[in-house]
Amino acid sequence: MKPITILGLVCLFVVQVTALAEETGFGLQVPAPGADAFADDVLQQAFDKVASAGGGTVILGAGDFKLSRKSGDETVIIKSNVTLRGQGYATHIYLDPTTPPNPLRYYPVRIGTETTPANNVLIENLRYTGNNAKIGGGSIMGFNARLGAPEARLLSSNNVTVRNCWIYDAQQAAGCTKENVHVYADADRLATQFTNWQVCHNYIDTCGNKAIELAECNGGLIADNYITNTKDGPQVICGSRNVQIRDNVVYFTDTGINVTEGSNHIRVSGNHVEPVLTINKGSPAPCLFFRTEPQANNSVIADVVVTGNIFRNQNTLSKCTVRFQTRKEAISCAYHGITFTGNVFDGDIQFFDKTTPGRTTIQDIVFADNVCEGQILTAPASEMASSHITVRGNTFRSGDQVLKASSWIWTDNTHSAGTLELDSAAKGNIVRNNVTTSAIRDQGVKTSLNGNEVLPDDP
Repeated sequence: MKPITILGLVCLFVVQVTALAEETGFGLQVPAPGADAFADDVLQQAFDKVASAGGGTVILGAGDFKLSRKSGDETVIIKSNVTLRGQGYATHIYLDPTTPPNPLRYYPVRIGTETTPANNVLIENLRYTGNNAKIGGGSIMGFNARLGAPEARLLSSNNVTVRNCWIYDAQQAAGCTKENVHVYADADRLATQFTNWQVCHNYIDTCGNKAIELAECNGGLIADNYITNTKDGPQVICGSRNVQIRDNVVYFTDTGINVTEGSNHIRVSGNHVEPVLTINKGSPAPCLFFRTEPQANNSVIADVVVTGNIFRNQNTLSKCTVRFQTRKEAISCAYHGITFTGNVFDGDIQFFDKTTPGRTTIQDIVFADNVCEGQILTAPASEMASSHITVRGNTFRSGDQVLKASSWIWTDNTHSAGTLELDSAAKGNIVRNNVTTSAIRDQGVKTSLNGNEVLPDDP
């Protein structure tokens, strides 16, 4: 490996330029300035130099990279074709904790600008602290690409990965967003969504909002992150599609995984999600939350597979593991084509909307082969539309289940600690081949009962 000499490289610190066989272009090794100096200029110069050469790697040394707050909304900007690599936990980038509060959102390390996207970006092996809680005021972000200007609505930052990082005290650790969420379903916006975002193998501690947010994203992966003390866990929003949320551990203070506002073709698998022990006991605190935004939209959230997860909520009064919510500002929302299979629900499942049930439709749902430690809670058809819901092959281990909804199929379930009761509001349900510990109680209308059996006390 032969060294490449670059004439005229002037910097406050020694920057060694070497050819890296494993990288395209060249790499810059940047020593840490330490806690007594700001790293703004040395970092931006390194990003600019690598980007102007067509791409390469900025390799940060161990130590402190302290950032100041500039007059705009970012300190340093990562540009296209740049890899930012640290020496693991020993490389620490952080916003100066003595920064005065400011009510505006701020990006100490931003991926692209408000109007100019950055593509082919990799951030890995470093520690970042936003000091959002300590500074107060507005939102101090993590590694985010936001195209917030009107002229950037049809642009996107693509092929972005954040991995193997420790991210502390940022309002949002990582993600991509645009402005004007109410137009996300327009054809031109759908054609220019963010693509190939991956946030993987990170330790994320303390977020004042969503830990990870993929908005208007087509093709993404949120995987193998350990997320704790965050207000909300990972979120897909504004028509995001073809995104996997996989094998994360999430301890939250408000909501867990959020599938929201027009998102579709989402796979949620292998996650462990539960509220922190110190959560407000009166909070709804759903582990998995299907919802709309406070926008006057007709929304559809569809084609979601939820498989192999553990959703646990024994720390709140509601014990809510799954919740649906159409907000008061929304015109309507249909939730359909959702499959729940092979999960453990240690808490209740709310198959109804408490907020605006008259604007909510839940249909074409398969709930199969799950282990349920709580109740499936339903609403009469007179209050909320829910139909073509199949509840099949589940094991219910906690008390009696009460079905108030209509046109459901309840089949081949095992009630190992109770039975099924059909409420007087329930109409036209099919109940077949279930095993219960006492006889099914049917107060419904036009129920089809067939092949159900009571497990004997003394087999």
